[in-house]
Amino acid sequence: MMIEREGNGMKHLLITFMLFLSCITMGANVSAATMSQAEMEKLVVENAEVISQKKGYVVFMYNKVKMALISDVRHDRMRIIAPITGYLDLASGVKDAVMESNFHSALDARYAVSENVLYSAFIHPMSPLSRHQLKSALNQVSNLALTFGSTYTSGELDFDGKTQKQKPREIGVSFSAGSSVF
Repeated sequence: MMIEREGNGMKHLLITFMLFLSCITMGANVSAATMSQAEMEKLVVENAEVISQKKGYVVFMYNKVKMALISDVRHDRMRIIAPITGYLDLASGVKDAVMESNFHSALDARYAVSENVLYSAFIHPMSPLSRHQLKSALNQVSNLALTFGSTYTSGELDFDGKTQKQKPREIGVSFSAGSSVF
């Protein structure tokens, strides 16, 4: 009788362990849903005013900032960018403030430079991105563009322990004197 109970106990333990493993595996599969190019573009269309769109490239207005979503399925990369101003004409103190912001207050968005244009940018692998992260990226990129020249922040958090009290000021992010990057 004792041997039979021990055998049943082992069966029960084994079944419990197998159920536990299957729950972990199912949970991993549910949370591992990948972001697609179509999903990203749909989210932008739902939350912004689209100016132009083609597969892999959407130009839109979000929070009064002209931005672009660019994605590359083959390389599993995406970026959201907003042109701010010409880079070469910035005073060295402003360039220093931009670099300090990238370390302390830009969070996931960053200031970036390409072909003499200062951008607010969010660059990330596409597939692991969640809808929540993508919405946060839209906010951060627009805030970083709007606060250029004042608080240089993408949100309320500042890693040197400060909170931003100053409201973002609106700036002409359509890029200098009517010309446009996109």
